[in-house]
Amino acid sequence: MNISELIIALLNSEQDGIDGRTVIQKLGYFASVKLKMDAGYGPDFYGPFSPSVAAQLENLVGFDFVIEKGRRTTRDRIMYSYFLTDDGKQLAEKIKEEYPEEYFIIGNIVETCKNMVHFNFHVLSWAAKVHFILSQTGKTTTYEEAIEVGKLFDWELNEREIESAVKLSNALGLVRKK
Repeated sequence: MNISELIIALLNSEQDGIDGRTVIQKLGYFASVKLKMDAGYGPDFYGPFSPSVAAQLENLVGFDFVIEKGRRTTRDRIMYSYFLTDDGKQLAEKIKEEYPEEYFIIGNIVETCKNMVHFNFHVLSWAAKVHFILSQTGKTTTYEEAIEVGKLFDWELNEREIESAVKLSNALGLVRKK
């Protein structure tokens, strides 16, 4: 499975579309971790970011597999929403046939993030940051240590943010309780 196929599978897993580039980045991060796929994620302000995921999403919009709709938020920002076109949906069915296990994993990630945190980009970002931090240290980390390691990336996470991130990460199977 490549990055474009991953994005198509993510979008097909949520019939109402997905609001926000950050949400797509974080869902893609969780999926790439679970699938052991190198999607080029590195540290960024909202947590792990992949230039490849951003570029492929833009390509999918350009090739009319994905619809991008922008709207102004109450904070005068533009929120982009993403939906599959009919061609994108046909491509998703082919991806589902070719990669049934991966597609199932991606669907579970999307469903878990929707049910647990309603795609709240803050919580998704916190969970991705905590996982990224843990993956960089290669050891079990306390809340306090995660906060300190986060400062290396200019991320400041408080205990509440880390706790909600760990709960989501646990539900996604990315961390385990002892």
